[in-house]
Amino acid sequence: MTANTSANVDVIIDTGDREIPECPHGPALLFVRYERGSSSSKFFACSAFRDRKECSFFQWESEKLSEEKKKIRQDINSKQQLKFSHQEAYDRFSKFKEQSISSRELCQTCGMFLLPGELEGHKGHRIKSPITEEMLEKPTQLFLPLDNNKTFAQYLFSAPAVDFTLKTLEDLSFTHIICVGAPRIFEAIELKKDSNVKGLLLDLDHRYQLYPASKFCRYNMFNHHFFDGQKSDDVFGQFISEEGGKRVAMVMDPPFGGMVEALAATYNKISQQWKTLSDKPQDTDLPILWFFPYFMEKRIKESLPKTFMLDYKVDYDNHMLFRGDMKKQGSPVRIFTNLSPESVILPASEGYWYCKVCSRYSAKENLHCDVCDSCPSKDGKTYKHCFKCDRCVKPSKQHCDTCKMCQRQDHRCGQSLSNGCHICGALDHKRRNCPKQGSSSTKRGAPEHNSSNRQKRKRKK
Repeated sequence: MTANTSANVDVIIDTGDREIPECPHGPALLFVRYERGSSSSKFFACSAFRDRKECSFFQWESEKLSEEKKKIRQDINSKQQLKFSHQEAYDRFSKFKEQSISSRELCQTCGMFLLPGELEGHKGHRIKSPITEEMLEKPTQLFLPLDNNKTFAQYLFSAPAVDFTLKTLEDLSFTHIICVGAPRIFEAIELKKDSNVKGLLLDLDHRYQLYPASKFCRYNMFNHHFFDGQKSDDVFGQFISEEGGKRVAMVMDPPFGGMVEALAATYNKISQQWKTLSDKPQDTDLPILWFFPYFMEKRIKESLPKTFMLDYKVDYDNHMLFRGDMKKQGSPVRIFTNLSPESVILPASEGYWYCKVCSRYSAKENLHCDVCDSCPSKDGKTYKHCFKCDRCVKPSKQHCDTCKMCQRQDHRCGQSLSNGCHICGALDHKRRNCPKQGSSSTKRGAPEHNSSNRQKRKRKK
């Protein structure tokens, strides 16, 4: 199975019986880069980071490594692992809490809780002190967000978004929440001492090792990789197994530049494990709330056809574009779920209303269209119906009789809005539907995804 990512690079989900190499972040992903002229090149690259400065791993799909090179790679991967294991980090944190509040020091630059005598090694770093008990209960506010879009892309939910999510899950009687890349949701669960809801945080950020292994697993959501191996896998399996009245749901907040198809593959693996451990029918899916921009709806529904996009606009505290007060139409982030849309009650206090015809809650600007028989708006604007196109369109568009479709008023007739197929160059289809895709020749070429000047220099020699 080949899935579209961006530009002219796709990720191949079904790798068959290929031997999958590993980088410090677990099994690599296999990519294919298409070029004009029906040629393509396949290569393995890091699943977690798009920035080669953060992970320089690269290997051609056809490259066969000698045992010596495999040993060198294993040594490199080993050297790039964390300084402290999860247990060691947790033990350090326990000792840290034994200090008086005024003596506690956190290096925010390194994300390390300092023990007596360690401050000297952090000269010039950003040090926070004192550290109160209340601060330790809210580590998402204590740590500096890792907001590089090509690595962690760590943006944190606003308080209303957290409250809405937890209320929804509690109202639907879920008791165990898998928080994938959602530390603020997990943090809120931990803070609700009077609630029966429990959480398990799966995140790539090692700083959350302040939580015990029973509550946090360091995890790569793009390849379903647990860094602590079988130990974490056992914790995870026990958590998602529904027994004794447990009801499990998954909340996933991935980097918005992340590969939808790889994330969907991870969800499918988790859902299958949940079905197996909980003795669920194969046509049942693990309930999920996936937070992602509305303009990725088509890609998500292609990968997970049972999902539905809710109108709820999700705000983030530390992202200028994903805050309702910064954009007229509100945040572009929505929730994709396989729960019944009717069962997810959106807050009337924020203008959401229930559409009896659609059996779902809609945003205040999303007015029902009797012709389309739906509430059509996606982006926070009120759409209008075009009878010539027989569908609702954005208010900024009007029908063009020359183009025979609705276009922006400043458009140029006859100008294609598509770059066409990367394989054959035709404008009437994309590469995933190209009749020449299966017959394209494979060759080595400079990959656009995770490209490196080092690789280019190497080929020129």
